[in-house]
Amino acid sequence: MKRSLVLSLVAVLAISFSWTAKTWAAGSVTVGVAVSQTGRYAEPAGRFVNSWKMYVDEQNAKGGWLGKKIDLRILDDKSDKQQSIKLFEKLITQDKVNFTMGPYSSGITDAVANILERYKYPTMAPGAASGVIWQKGRKYLFNIIAVAQDYQKGALHIAKDLGIKRIAVVGEDSLFPRQTAEGVKAWAKKLGLKIVLEESYPRKQQDFTALLTKIKSRRAEALISNSYFADSTAQIRGLRELNINLKMFAGTVGPALPKFAKSLGNTAEYVLGFSQWEPKPELLKRPGMRKYIASYQKRYGVKPNYHAGQSYACFQVMGAAIAKTGSIDRNAVWKTMRKMSTTTIIGPWKMNDKNMNNHEGLTFQILNGQRKIVWPAKLAEAKYKLPMPEWKKRPKN
Repeated sequence: MKRSLVLSLVAVLAISFSWTAKTWAAGSVTVGVAVSQTGRYAEPAGRFVNSWKMYVDEQNAKGGWLGKKIDLRILDDKSDKQQSIKLFEKLITQDKVNFTMGPYSSGITDAVANILERYKYPTMAPGAASGVIWQKGRKYLFNIIAVAQDYQKGALHIAKDLGIKRIAVVGEDSLFPRQTAEGVKAWAKKLGLKIVLEESYPRKQQDFTALLTKIKSRRAEALISNSYFADSTAQIRGLRELNINLKMFAGTVGPALPKFAKSLGNTAEYVLGFSQWEPKPELLKRPGMRKYIASYQKRYGVKPNYHAGQSYACFQVMGAAIAKTGSIDRNAVWKTMRKMSTTTIIGPWKMNDKNMNNHEGLTFQILNGQRKIVWPAKLAEAKYKLPMPEWKKRPKN
């Protein structure tokens, strides 16, 4: 009787263990993120979401990560820092996700990085370019893109080539534009360019008439605008309406968004902008680019811009780290990420001792409504067309 009972218990345990093992193998890996699905950052952040969903669907069709399907949980931080902090805390402490992915914007990423450090969640940062974020001794946030201080590097080299001497530097009073301005000052000093005006403006400013008039009074030859979409479009429109003729206008995030050229028409022509990556496999020659671009365009009806590319690349890094580790144990994956190297659709990825990646971006010019890479010279697909022609000599929209 006792022997029979023991055998029955052994059988039950064996079945239970087998069921548990199968359930574990067939389980999911949860990745949580709070990102700007509404609010001022919804346009670029929406492209993050597009690429994340596409990557997850593609990877799940292949069996997911280590035989586990990826469960992507996306919450809306409404482009608000405090909301993002609350949501990341929820994802980690209540939803108990396995991994997290970073939000959009340097300011929001800097804020939630403290949560990630506290709970030791290794997290890629697709939407943060401000180098200062990684100067605070953080170990769990991983950089992938070029830093803000280098966003205007190409534009300033072009200014020097043109013989421009006097530049005005403006930008929103928030983390990323301030960091970009620091880089502008450093590069201007190296290249012998004189900053005749440096000014920040409030986040919600819409009328730039007074600022543009001041730029004209300082006899600036070029405007270096460390801006997002709304402010950069308002500024270039204002220059045209006020008939203020400059030799060069260089923006940062705004011109890289497809709707910049579409909404501005001819007014967008000759504007310089910065890109972390462009969907041009014949020039950049990154592995997997062609397939990614074709899949994205088929799914969403447009080519991916750099926001889409860098967010997809972040999932590529996470997937490579999990595969190399052979486990979804966060601490083990974190250790792997600190030491490994890989190549993504936007280029090589390898961390230095501050979790920074050495990625170089691109300067483009809008020509005939299209973004054309004009710097660095080794990757240029066109020669820049500058100085900008006077407004009165340009066709009307």
